[in-house]
Amino acid sequence: MASVREVKQKLDEAGADAVDAAKEDVEHLRGELHRLREKLRANGARLEDELRDAGDRLAGGAKQFGAAAAEQIREHPLAAFGVAFAAGIVISRLLRSR
Repeated sequence: MASVREVKQKLDEAGADAVDAAKEDVEHLRGELHRLREKLRANGARLEDELRDAGDRLAGGAKQFGAAAAEQIREHPLAAFGVAFAAGIVISRLLRSR
């Protein structure tokens, strides 16, 4: 039968092994978190660039649409007035019915 001293020594060794294993796990997790943080930063930067490009394309399309609409209004002012007048009537009736 093992003496109290031997049991205590084995418990101390087991505790030290558990502490060492926990330290290794913490270091491994720290490395994984660092890699994840870097990956998230890279993805965030890429997403920011893609959103900026999409915004620029949208702004360019809006400018082209505005220029085309202005040109159509200059070429057909009476038709543009008629469309605006009809849209105003429809909107006023929709708002009045509420």
